[in-house]
Amino acid sequence: MKIILSLIMLFYSTVSFSQTAESVLKSLQTKFDSITDLKADVTQKNNSRSNLFGKLYFKKENNLRLEFGNQIIVADGKTSWNYNKQDKKVIISDYEENSAGLLSLNYLVYDFPKECDLSLSSEGNKTVLILKPKSKRNNTGDVKLTINKDNLIDKAVIINQASGNMEVSFSNYKLNNNLSESLFTFTVPEGTTIVDLR
Repeated sequence: MKIILSLIMLFYSTVSFSQTAESVLKSLQTKFDSITDLKADVTQKNNSRSNLFGKLYFKKENNLRLEFGNQIIVADGKTSWNYNKQDKKVIISDYEENSAGLLSLNYLVYDFPKECDLSLSSEGNKTVLILKPKSKRNNTGDVKLTINKDNLIDKAVIINQASGNMEVSFSNYKLNNNLSESLFTFTVPEGTTIVDLR
């Protein structure tokens, strides 16, 4: 009888936990629904080593600009430009939302969770939403989203046993400032080597 009761309690606690994870995701998506554009400071770590600091600009639907030192990545939802100032080289390719990984906010908030089992943990007083891909064919790996009291993502971590962990932290959010469309177009500087993969 005790075993049966324990199994029943485990079942209901699991269901409740799953619903809580779903509600956390829903709150995140509702917040994102209210955002037309954003600017944030970004820090990227690979295997706990900080190696990139920069700024992220995002405007719906898939306009993206990321500035990391000598590297600038620009996307307008159709085309991506990856420019290295030091090498004076730009790689142009078709934009693929799911390949942009953590930096494609639409994919991260809306599409990727559909492919995952959801669960929760905590980090201090912040909620951590864990997304575990249902299919092993998904190359992204588990993703942990640390969400603050404003329902914004403070940190996103990809856990990948093959290539190691990648962590992207976001801070100093500026929301709905009507960012200029010019941020999301790229004019190739004179003398730049162009690699066009389209």
